[in-house]
Amino acid sequence: MSSVSCLYTHALFKNSAGILFTNKWISRSPMLQRRVYHSMAAVHRKLYVLGGNDLDYNNDRILVRHIDSYNIDTDQWTRCNFNLLTGQNESGLAVHNERIYLVGGYSIWTNEPLACIQVLDVSREGKEEVFYGPTLPFASNGIAACFLPAPYFTCPNLQTLQVPHHRIGTI
Repeated sequence: MSSVSCLYTHALFKNSAGILFTNKWISRSPMLQRRVYHSMAAVHRKLYVLGGNDLDYNNDRILVRHIDSYNIDTDQWTRCNFNLLTGQNESGLAVHNERIYLVGGYSIWTNEPLACIQVLDVSREGKEEVFYGPTLPFASNGIAACFLPAPYFTCPNLQTLQVPHHRIGTI
Protein backbone atom coordinates (compact mmCIF):
# COMPACT_ATOMS: atom_id res chain seq x y z
CA MET A 1 0.00 0.00 0.00
CA SER A 2 1.35 3.43 -0.88
CA SER A 3 0.30 6.91 0.08
CA VAL A 4 0.61 10.21 -1.71
CA SER A 5 1.10 13.59 -0.11
CA CYS A 6 0.54 16.62 -2.34
CA LEU A 7 0.77 19.56 0.03
CA TYR A 8 2.01 22.79 -1.56
CA THR A 9 2.47 21.35 -5.01
CA HIS A 10 1.60 22.64 -8.45
CA ALA A 11 1.45 19.32 -10.31
CA LEU A 12 -1.57 18.40 -12.43
CA PHE A 13 -2.41 14.92 -13.66
CA LYS A 14 -5.08 13.38 -15.84
CA ASN A 15 -5.72 9.76 -16.46
CA SER A 16 -5.01 8.34 -19.89
CA ALA A 17 -8.53 7.17 -20.67
CA GLY A 18 -10.31 10.28 -19.42
CA ILE A 19 -12.09 8.19 -16.81
CA LEU A 20 -11.23 7.26 -13.26
CA PHE A 21 -11.20 3.47 -13.75
CA THR A 22 -7.57 3.10 -14.87
CA ASN A 23 -4.39 3.26 -12.84
CA LYS A 24 -2.35 5.20 -15.39
CA TRP A 25 -2.06 8.94 -15.01
CA ILE A 26 -0.33 11.39 -17.33
CA SER A 27 1.49 14.48 -16.11
CA ARG A 28 0.06 17.75 -17.43
CA SER A 29 1.34 21.34 -17.34
CA PRO A 30 2.01 22.42 -13.75
CA MET A 31 -0.09 25.13 -12.14
CA LEU A 32 1.33 28.65 -12.28
CA GLN A 33 1.59 28.73 -8.49
CA ARG A 34 1.38 26.00 -5.90
CA ARG A 35 -1.45 26.33 -3.40
CA VAL A 36 -3.38 24.34 -0.80
CA TYR A 37 -6.90 24.62 0.62
CA HIS A 38 -8.05 26.01 -2.74
CA SER A 39 -11.21 25.24 -4.69
CA MET A 40 -11.54 24.18 -8.33
CA ALA A 41 -14.42 24.32 -10.79
CA ALA A 42 -14.88 23.13 -14.37
CA VAL A 43 -16.76 25.43 -16.77
CA HIS A 44 -16.57 25.33 -20.60
CA ARG A 45 -13.64 22.88 -20.75
CA LYS A 46 -11.62 25.04 -18.38
CA LEU A 47 -10.63 24.43 -14.79
CA TYR A 48 -10.71 27.50 -12.56
CA VAL A 49 -8.57 27.50 -9.41
CA LEU A 50 -9.75 29.92 -6.72
CA GLY A 51 -8.49 30.84 -3.28
CA GLY A 52 -6.20 28.83 -1.12
CA ASN A 53 -2.82 29.77 0.23
CA ASP A 54 0.88 29.27 -0.36
CA LEU A 55 4.02 29.65 1.72
CA ASP A 56 6.24 32.73 1.62
CA TYR A 57 10.03 32.76 1.99
CA ASN A 58 9.65 32.39 5.81
CA ASN A 59 7.29 29.42 5.40
CA ASP A 60 4.39 31.56 6.62
CA ARG A 61 1.01 31.01 4.97
CA ILE A 62 -0.07 33.72 2.53
CA LEU A 63 -3.45 34.12 0.84
CA VAL A 64 -3.71 33.57 -2.89
CA ARG A 65 -6.31 35.96 -4.33
CA HIS A 66 -5.58 35.60 -8.03
CA ILE A 67 -7.52 33.13 -10.15
CA ASP A 68 -5.88 30.75 -12.61
CA SER A 69 -7.60 28.85 -15.41
CA TYR A 70 -6.49 25.70 -17.18
CA ASN A 71 -7.57 24.95 -20.75
CA ILE A 72 -8.19 21.21 -20.96
CA ASP A 73 -7.78 21.14 -24.75
CA THR A 74 -4.46 23.04 -24.97
CA ASP A 75 -2.92 21.92 -21.65
CA GLN A 76 -2.20 25.57 -20.84
CA TRP A 77 -2.55 27.60 -17.63
CA THR A 78 -3.48 31.29 -17.71
CA ARG A 79 -3.46 33.89 -14.94
CA CYS A 80 -6.87 35.57 -15.08
CA ASN A 81 -7.12 39.37 -15.23
CA PHE A 82 -9.42 39.41 -12.20
CA ASN A 83 -8.88 38.45 -8.56
CA LEU A 84 -10.99 37.35 -5.64
CA LEU A 85 -12.20 40.32 -3.61
CA THR A 86 -10.96 38.64 -0.44
CA GLY A 87 -8.91 35.54 0.16
CA GLN A 88 -10.84 32.37 0.98
CA ASN A 89 -9.45 28.97 2.05
CA GLU A 90 -11.32 25.72 2.69
CA SER A 91 -14.38 27.05 0.85
CA GLY A 92 -17.33 25.26 -0.64
CA LEU A 93 -17.81 25.69 -4.38
CA ALA A 94 -20.71 25.22 -6.77
CA VAL A 95 -21.31 26.08 -10.43
CA HIS A 96 -24.63 27.25 -11.86
CA ASN A 97 -25.39 29.04 -15.15
CA GLU A 98 -21.74 29.81 -15.95
CA ARG A 99 -21.18 31.29 -12.50
CA ILE A 100 -18.81 29.87 -9.91
CA TYR A 101 -19.91 30.39 -6.30
CA LEU A 102 -17.17 30.32 -3.65
CA VAL A 103 -18.99 29.79 -0.35
CA GLY A 104 -17.72 30.39 3.18
CA GLY A 105 -14.23 29.30 4.02
CA TYR A 106 -11.52 30.42 6.37
CA SER A 107 -9.45 33.59 6.61
CA ILE A 108 -5.83 33.24 7.63
CA TRP A 109 -5.83 37.02 8.27
CA THR A 110 -8.46 36.85 11.00
CA ASN A 111 -8.12 33.13 11.87
CA GLU A 112 -11.90 32.83 11.67
CA PRO A 113 -14.45 31.12 9.42
CA LEU A 114 -16.07 33.29 6.73
CA ALA A 115 -19.72 33.95 5.87
CA CYS A 116 -19.08 35.60 2.49
CA ILE A 117 -20.01 34.27 -0.93
CA GLN A 118 -18.00 35.42 -3.94
CA VAL A 119 -19.35 34.87 -7.43
CA LEU A 120 -17.17 34.54 -10.52
CA ASP A 121 -19.20 35.08 -13.69
CA VAL A 122 -17.42 33.43 -16.64
CA SER A 123 -20.36 33.66 -19.06
CA ARG A 124 -18.67 36.25 -21.31
CA GLU A 125 -15.05 35.51 -22.17
CA GLY A 126 -12.90 38.59 -21.73
CA LYS A 127 -15.58 40.22 -19.57
CA GLU A 128 -15.47 37.95 -16.56
CA GLU A 129 -16.22 39.55 -13.21
CA VAL A 130 -16.06 38.73 -9.52
CA PHE A 131 -18.64 40.14 -7.11
CA TYR A 132 -20.03 39.45 -3.66
CA GLY A 133 -23.19 37.37 -3.45
CA PRO A 134 -25.47 37.13 -0.42
CA THR A 135 -23.91 36.48 2.97
CA LEU A 136 -24.34 33.12 4.67
CA PRO A 137 -26.45 33.21 7.84
CA PHE A 138 -23.40 31.83 9.70
CA ALA A 139 -19.67 31.62 9.09
CA SER A 140 -18.39 28.18 8.11
CA ASN A 141 -15.31 26.56 6.60
CA GLY A 142 -14.57 23.13 5.18
CA ILE A 143 -18.07 22.94 3.72
CA ALA A 144 -19.51 21.44 0.55
CA ALA A 145 -21.83 23.35 -1.75
CA CYS A 146 -24.15 22.43 -4.61
CA PHE A 147 -27.16 23.83 -6.44
CA LEU A 148 -30.53 22.17 -6.09
CA PRO A 149 -33.57 23.18 -8.10
CA ALA A 150 -36.06 25.12 -6.01
CA PRO A 151 -39.43 23.41 -5.58
CA TYR A 152 -42.28 24.59 -7.76
CA PHE A 153 -45.91 24.67 -6.68
CA THR A 154 -49.12 25.32 -8.60
CA CYS A 155 -51.59 27.90 -7.31
CA PRO A 156 -55.35 27.42 -7.58
CA ASN A 157 -55.34 29.71 -10.63
CA LEU A 158 -52.82 27.29 -12.27
CA GLN A 159 -49.88 29.70 -12.14
CA THR A 160 -46.58 28.09 -11.26
CA LEU A 161 -44.76 29.66 -8.34
CA GLN A 162 -41.15 29.20 -7.40
CA VAL A 163 -40.42 29.32 -3.71
CA PRO A 164 -37.78 31.97 -2.93
CA HIS A 165 -34.50 30.27 -2.05
CA HIS A 166 -34.29 31.91 1.35
CA ARG A 167 -37.65 30.40 2.36
CA ILE A 168 -37.09 26.80 1.32
CA GLY A 169 -36.05 25.82 4.84
CA THR A 170 -39.42 26.94 6.23
CA ILE A 171 -41.64 24.88 3.93
